[in-house]
Amino acid sequence: MSWTEIAKLALQYGLPVAYQIWNNITTGKDPTQAEWDALLSLANQSAKDRMSLALVRAGIDPASDAGKILLTAVV
Repeated sequence: MSWTEIAKLALQYGLPVAYQIWNNITTGKDPTQAEWDALLSLANQSAKDRMSLALVRAGIDPASDAGKILLTAVV
């Protein structure tokens, strides 16, 4: 997979999906149903979903005042 193909996937579906596709391809195995389901789940995440997960990873409660302010910035 070339950088151009990865860039196209990242622009269309987001970097997490592009990375997962690349990671799956480099294993050299046929995709399993579980891998397809995980990829579909990633593709269906909204920007707000990803921001909420990032806040939790950073130790910020999305329901806190700071969390709410940051989440309002996401379209």
